[in-house]
Amino acid sequence: MRTGAAEPRGSTLELELYGPDPAPSELEGLRQALAAAGAARVERTLLTAPESDQRVAELVEVATLIVGGVGNVVAIVETVRQWMAQRHAAATNRVAASAAEEAVPRVRVTLGEDTLELVHPSDRATDEAIARFYDRHRTANGPSGGPSS
Repeated sequence: MRTGAAEPRGSTLELELYGPDPAPSELEGLRQALAAAGAARVERTLLTAPESDQRVAELVEVATLIVGGVGNVVAIVETVRQWMAQRHAAATNRVAASAAEEAVPRVRVTLGEDTLELVHPSDRATDEAIARFYDRHRTANGPSGGPSS
């Protein structure tokens, strides 16, 4: 991010981390990796209580991070993918991993109205969706000031 420049429109990503709740050290590691990839700020949001008992279990297992000042969407998404792979490898290397630790992690990336679902390991359809997402957002800092459509 350029010093003194205003954040470009659409430069805030929302990352919803589904699956086993990451340990504080894992979230801190992700926060540091996102900062190294160019995020100006990373904030964890708090969930509000659901209005009914529906989907309570799913809501409890979602950690949401707001990543602001993103200059390079591709670098941020690749950082999340690497974090997911490292987390998956660590869980499979544990001798007595629980069923929750073996769950496939899923991260939903939202930039404006555009959403991308990341899973690990990814399949061909996911890889193609990622490529299309990258194509739409590579020019986020271009002359138009926003993603091309």
